Formats: sequence, C-alpha cells, structure tokens
Amino acid sequence: MGPYRELVERSPNGILISRHDRIVFANAAALELAGATSPAEILGAPLRDLFDAASREALDDLIAACQDGRARATADARLVRRDGALVDVDVAGAAIDDARGPAFQIVLRDITQRRRTEAGLRESEERLTLAFAGAQEGVWDWDLATGAVVYSHRWKAMLGYRDDEIEPHLSAWQRLVHPEDRARADAMYESVVRGATSYEGELRLRHKDGHYVHVLSRGLPIRREPDGPPVRIVGTHFDLTERRRAEAALRDSEERLTLAFAGAQEGVWDWDLATGAVVYSHRWKAMLGYGDDEIEPHLSAWERLLHPDDRARADEMYESVVRGATSYEGELRLRHKDGHYVHVLSRGLPVRREPGGPPVRIVGTHFDLTERQHAEEMRERERAERARTEFLGRLIFAQEDERRRIAREMHDQFGEQLTALSRRLGLLKEACTDQPDLRAHLEALETVSAQLDRDVDHLVWELRPTALDDLGLRAALANYVANWSKRVGIPAELHANGLLDDRLSTEVETTLYRIAQEALTNVAKHARASHAEIILERRSDHVLLIVEDDGIGFEPPAATAPGDGFGLRGMEERAALVGATVVVDSSIGRGTTILVRMAAAGAAGGAVGQA
Repeated sequence: MGPYRELVERSPNGILISRHDRIVFANAAALELAGATSPAEILGAPLRDLFDAASREALDDLIAACQDGRARATADARLVRRDGALVDVDVAGAAIDDARGPAFQIVLRDITQRRRTEAGLRESEERLTLAFAGAQEGVWDWDLATGAVVYSHRWKAMLGYRDDEIEPHLSAWQRLVHPEDRARADAMYESVVRGATSYEGELRLRHKDGHYVHVLSRGLPIRREPDGPPVRIVGTHFDLTERRRAEAALRDSEERLTLAFAGAQEGVWDWDLATGAVVYSHRWKAMLGYGDDEIEPHLSAWERLLHPDDRARADEMYESVVRGATSYEGELRLRHKDGHYVHVLSRGLPVRREPGGPPVRIVGTHFDLTERQHAEEMRERERAERARTEFLGRLIFAQEDERRRIAREMHDQFGEQLTALSRRLGLLKEACTDQPDLRAHLEALETVSAQLDRDVDHLVWELRPTALDDLGLRAALANYVANWSKRVGIPAELHANGLLDDRLSTEVETTLYRIAQEALTNVAKHARASHAEIILERRSDHVLLIVEDDGIGFEPPAATAPGDGFGLRGMEERAALVGATVVVDSSIGRGTTILVRMAAAGAAGGAVGQA
C-alpha cells in the first residue's frame, strides 16, 4: 500500500470516489458514516442514493461546480445510513484526472455534533434574547477583554434611551455613571479581579433627561477556569427609584403607626384572627405595668391576663362581631403586673375583606377606666375643695361683717349707756358731799364704770378695730402691735413700707390683719419670746407680711391637719381666700418666722371708708 493510499484509509473523514455516478471507492470512515460493515454494501451504488432527497440538489450543484473546473467545492447535506438514520455531513468535492474516465473525490465530514451545538447555541441565544426582552431588570453582558457590552432593551429604556442611542461598549456606561460613583464602581470591579464571586453595588446613572437614577447593579463573573481571571461579567441593573419611594412611604407609614402607637393615650392593639397574632402598643403594656419584652405578641397574652369571671363577656363580644356587629366593645378586667386587676374599656373595629364577610382582624384600643375613675374622683375632690373654700370664704367674711355689726352696736349702745351711767354717778357724788360713806361707795362705782367702759372699748376693738375701716391696714396694725406689746409685756416693733396712699382691698386688709393677730396670739401663748417684729411691705409686684420672734420655736408639721382651728391651718386658709401663700420657718431654739406673700394684682383696692 502506497503512502497516499494509507493516508486515505486512515483519514478521520469519509472519502468516496465516484465514476460515472457510481461509487468505486470508500475508505473506512466513509463506510462507518454510511453504516456499512463492508465496502461491498455500497460499492457500485449510485452516489446520489447515499443522500436524502433534500440534499441531492446541493450534491448536483457541487458536482457541477467541480466539472466547471473549481479546485474545491463544498455543500451541507444529510447522509442516509443503512439503518435509515440521517447524519449531517459537510461535503467537499474535487475532480480527479483518471485514464479510465472522469472521476470525483467526495470528502465527508460528520457535523452532527456541530449542528447540535449550533442549535443549542441558537436556542440559548433565543432564550437570552427573550430573557433580555422580558426581564423587568436591565440586563448587561460585559466582555472584559474587548470592553464590548450588550445592553438589553430594558436597560436602555430604564434610562430613557432607544436601542440605537446606546453604543454596545463600556464607554456608554462610563459616560452615564455619576462621577462621584466612579470610585465605587472601580472598587466593585477590583473585588471581582481579586476573586470575589459577585459584582454588586448601588450606583447612579444619568437619565436621558438629565437626572440621575439610583440602580442596584449586580453581576456574576465568568472565568474560563476556576480561580482564573474573569473574562466576562453578566448582570442586571435594577431601578431603585420605585423601591426607594416604596421604602420611604413604608417608613413614613411605619413611623406614623409607631408614633400613633407611642403617642396614643389609650393602649392600642391589632388582632389577626386567623393566626392569633396580636400587636400590643407600648402604652397597652405600660398601662398594665409591663415592659415591651414582657408581653408576647399573641392572643395568649391577653387570655392569660383576662379576669376569669370576664371570659364569658369577652367571648360574647367576639361572637357578636362574627355575627356581623360593626364594633367590639365592653368593659373587662386585666391583671396588672403587681397582681391587682385594672378595669379597662376595650373597643375595636372589625376589618373584613369584603362587605358582609367574616372579620379577619380587629384593631382597637384599651382605655384604663381606673385612671378615669381616679380623674373623676380628683375632679370631685377639687370641686368639693372649691366649694369648701368658697363656703369658708363666705363664712369668714360673714363673720367679719357680723363682728363689725356687733362691734358698732356695742360701741353705740353700751358706750352711750356707760357714758350716761358715769354722768349720773358724778351728779350723785356731788349731791352726797356731806355723806362720806355714801360718797366712798359712789367713787367705787365710778371706778367699776370706768373699767367697764374700757373693757367694752377693748372688746369692740378686738371684734373689729375701727382704724382698719377708717385708716387702713398700716394704721390698724400699728395700733394693734402697740396695744398687744403693752398687754402681754413682750416688746414688739412694726416696720411698714408703702401702703400710705393706696389702700388694699377690704378682704385683703382684713385677712392680713387677722393673720398678724393670730400669729402674735401664738407668740404670746407658746413662744416664750423676748422680742417680736412685724414687717409689712408693699412692693411693685407683691405684698409681704412677716411676723417673727426669738422664742423657743418648734418643728413645723409636714402638713397642717384639720382640727388646728385658726392656728397654722387657719392662717393658710385665710391666705388662700385672697390668693396669698403662707410659709412657716421654725426650728427648736431658733424662733419662728411666718411669711405671707401675695401678688400685688390680687391685693389691689381703692380707698375704703367706714361702712
């Protein structure tokens, strides 16, 4: 066998020689392609019979081309195997010079696998094209070696561009990326080069109209071999604008709901009837003494806290909603963390997916009736205190009016009668000049009458000093301090500033006079003082009365109690009637200071004459 013959026999491609349209030679590869086990099965057979009918025209064209003198012609055809199977082949032909007549050499190369690969590639490309077209995200495919980038239609449309307005190259992306994001993009690329398995980051790309679009760019690096350098990155570009709007709206909604839950004066709850999950607001938990992490977000927490005797009422409230009631409402008792039960008004609104359908949620509030009851009790106490204060005021000022009336009547009636008695005793004494015994009795009666006159004057003065009505607080208090000091034997001084021209109101003058009178009475009874001072001042913004002594002092009680009469509590109540305050400063062995202060606006009054 010559070298050429051996080369032909060993060729991996099928080789046939045809003369007069009959096969006269077939190498081993050709026999295998045809499905023959020996040359005899195909030798002598017409060449055209090896191919399917659809391929014969291409074969005829190839033979004609060879007859025209072309060195080599090719065609794609399908070979029919002996078992009827079809094999895709690439056919190449050439004319052969032969003394026995014209002949043709046919070279057959099996391209079945290539066709399958090409078909798969086409299918893959079609799927990729469909994926690119249908993807909600913009898709891109970046060839790192050439810088070529395939941008999907969606990628371009998301930035406002048509297909023909974005060149398929990295330069388009570089032109559109925000300058401030370039460093971040470079870092993303470098991380892939260093071996990262993903390419991901938020960037800004310029829209056609000029504004920038926030996108999430995510890619998968493709490497020819594991741990080798990336050759491509295929990824997506997701427009974050809508998501950011949605996230902002959700945050805003959540913030409003959080603020509503946090700021609600009532406890808020949201009950999912299907799952039993319940959201309890911070206020709901705090009203029962619990921290946020101490109440599980489930109906079981409420069931555990509900008073056993109220379970039937709660079930009835729920059943009424199931039967179609438009509200969920009732008073219940829930156990506080410290063990006592809190009365609450639980009110809810059932949420239904469709009108008339079953409720799926109940959203409501829990109002602590204990606080309301306490508030009502407080308001009632305040009303009672105001009524008591008003009554006390009317009583005290009625007493002052009555004192004034009695004092004047005593002054007018007793004074007149005692004056008449003194005059008659004087006349009778003159008539008894010659009766020494009788005259001595008359002189004794004159003494009794004079003392009685002085006692009546003092009593009238105690009941209502005329100087208070006629001359005002400053003069009346000066007179009282002088008489008190003389009577009890304790030196006392009055320091007055202001109140010379303008009078205070009658009620204020009377109140301050009586407080000073009571304070000095206490000094005389209890203080064992050697000296007392009284300060009365009217300043631009307030009026001040101070009574202090150097006596033994005492420990003031934390709060004055009822039953103190017109002691400290009496002073405080009198002062409160005209808007003044009383402060007592005392300690054992350091004397006592009583300070009365009131705003000047509340003390204003005009000139007051004798009533």
